[in-house]
Amino acid sequence: MRSVVIESFGRPSEVLSLAERPLPEPAAGQVRVRMRMSPIHNHDLAIIRGAYGYKPPLPAVPGTEAVGIVEALGAGVTQPALGQRIVVAGASATWAECFLANAAKLVPLPDGIPDETACQLIAMPLSAMLLLEDLQIGAGEWMVQNTANGAVGKTLAGLAKARGVNVVNLVRRDAGVQELAALGIGNAVSTDRKSVV
Repeated sequence: MRSVVIESFGRPSEVLSLAERPLPEPAAGQVRVRMRMSPIHNHDLAIIRGAYGYKPPLPAVPGTEAVGIVEALGAGVTQPALGQRIVVAGASATWAECFLANAAKLVPLPDGIPDETACQLIAMPLSAMLLLEDLQIGAGEWMVQNTANGAVGKTLAGLAKARGVNVVNLVRRDAGVQELAALGIGNAVSTDRKSVV
């Protein structure tokens, strides 16, 4: 099975390679998922650099969130069903044709959610929600966020608006201001040319 692999920690462009690895077999409580799409999160890149909260044993397959199809069940697993499309976050080794995940962590998906949305459905929205909860900013108060046109930033802007929290949304380029405006997200400022919408 094809996998993205790191043999050493470092710059992703220098240490990522494609390799063949054995097809993993699920243990009790696990399933094997055939990956359809897996996002590249900042924490994935930090893991590859060796600069995250933990370092996986090398060689390692990166990736922590994905959407895929359940293709094998470990002992004792009855749900989700074989062939079920699922999303999972907090997994490991998702940048491979197949990966293992704990069955209890899988979220079944309806057909109406496209893979591009589903593959980042858990980690980024949860990060945005936890950020708002941790900051305890109330209605009418202000906050500033950078990289506002990323998945966490867009989600945070929507959640903050629903709570009456005002947000200044910083982006790195003028096109990011327009991207946010198209989604109905205002108070966007480009740190490149100081465009405001």
